[in-house]
Amino acid sequence: MRVVVQQLAIFLFPVLLYAAYLFWRRWRARVAGEPEPPWEHSNWYWAVVAGLVLTIASFFLLDVLTAHSPNVPFHPPSLKP
Repeated sequence: MRVVVQQLAIFLFPVLLYAAYLFWRRWRARVAGEPEPPWEHSNWYWAVVAGLVLTIASFFLLDVLTAHSPNVPFHPPSLKP
């Protein structure tokens, strides 16, 4: 569980920082009477989408290319002195 939370934090922290920056820019644009910058037209949006697609593809490929045999007995991890 810790590893999953770490990986999500590593991925989400920069995205949340950018989202906060974008909300700040939108607020500044509203105050100045300028058009708001759209999230979908930025480079970060497409970088996040590409990262998600590549992550999902790598999980899928790792599962497909790894040999899973139901006949192999399970050996639990153990510490050997």
